[in-house]
Order: sequence, then structure tokens, then C-alpha cells
Amino acid sequence: MTATRLDPRRSATALAFAAVVWAAPAAAEVVTFEARDMIASPSQPVASVDGGVVSLAADADRPVLVHFFATWCAPCREELPALARFVARQGEGVRVVGVDVGEPASRVRGFLASLGVALPVALDEDRSLSRQFGVKVLPSTIALAPGGGAAAAAHGPLDWDADSTARTLAALGAVNENPPDPKTQQTQ
Repeated sequence: MTATRLDPRRSATALAFAAVVWAAPAAAEVVTFEARDMIASPSQPVASVDGGVVSLAADADRPVLVHFFATWCAPCREELPALARFVARQGEGVRVVGVDVGEPASRVRGFLASLGVALPVALDEDRSLSRQFGVKVLPSTIALAPGGGAAAAAHGPLDWDADSTARTLAALGAVNENPPDPKTQQTQ
């Protein structure tokens, strides 16, 4: 029996191709949220990047956006600051939990610090959460309706600064299309 040697160039090419397919849809594709069948969110808290735990369970009175990303994912690096701005515009009307897929906490903490993004982040080192939510592309965002269950999903990068994103999520019942102005609330 003879041993077969793998060509390192072929292996590297296959890995690069897999990373591109996993990372995002074709650049020309416009990604938006689409309604989806209900998926129960985990009822148990999961390990967070800060060493504690974070809940992915849907809130009774407000939606939860569960955002899957990885530090090596270029579209994720571009999207996370825009997601943080979206959360700031929504105020208390929505809760967002990031989920880093397959990486150690120390790497994720450095990544978030380099972007200046402060969101609660769960760790999915074994990819079990990704499988539970049907995530096959990064970034992906699952919108959990108030009270539980997935209301919508977007697989690929979103334009969080576009009014159409808020309108789509509002139509699906996942956010308030016209959130209250935080400046107005402070003066009342």
C-alpha cells in the first residue's frame, strides 16, 4: 500500500474556497431579512466573551437580534460598527446579542476593542448555536420576536444604516421603524 501525499497548494485552495463560501454571499447579492419558521431560542444562558454568561432567550416585550460573526470575516468587520449604530438609534426598543463562531474569548475581546464595539457577545466555540439557528453564512442575524421564536433571518452582510433595514424589521415585528429620539426622551 502506498501513502498518498496531499498537495499543500490544493489544500490551501480548498480551505480558501470554503472560507469564502462560509463568509458571505456573492458581492452583488442584496441581503435583507426574510420571515422564517419559528426556532426556539436557547433557554439556558451561554458563555460570554467577558467570562460571564449572556442570554439569547427572547424577551417578553421586545425583540432580540442574534448576530453571528467571526473575527476573520471581512464583512463582519465592516458590519459590526454599523450594527452598533443601529442599536444606538433603536435605544431600548431592541436587544442585540453578538455570537462569535468558533473562536476563543481573548481573540474576540481584542477584535471588539479594535472596532470600538461594545455589545454583549456569546461564544459559540463548538458551533452548536450556529447549528441550532441554521447559520451557514457569516455574518448572519436572526431576529427573535418578542415572547420567543425566530421571526426573521438575514444570511450575509446587511446595511444597518439603511432605512430599509429598519422598515423590513418593523414589518416583521422585530423593531420599531421610528424609534423614539433619545435626545427628546432626555428632555422630557
